[in-house]
Amino acid sequence: MGTDYDTNAVGSLEVGMTREQVIEMLGQPNQVIDYADGSQRLVWVHSTGSMLGANARSVGLPFGADGRLTDVPNQ
Repeated sequence: MGTDYDTNAVGSLEVGMTREQVIEMLGQPNQVIDYADGSQRLVWVHSTGSMLGANARSVGLPFGADGRLTDVPNQ
């Protein structure tokens, strides 16, 4: 369930990338949070489950009002 984004691609992200570049690498985000100053947080979530258990992962990325990535997660 969610967007099955590539965790290796997350490790390749660089500050200053555009929203479009990040979406091309990770796919469409599951959630977009808009802030009053024009900045955004894009969130990707993916979960799987079976009778043997469940697994979930997510990443939230901050974008400035200029549409560029302002921080990258530590891998």
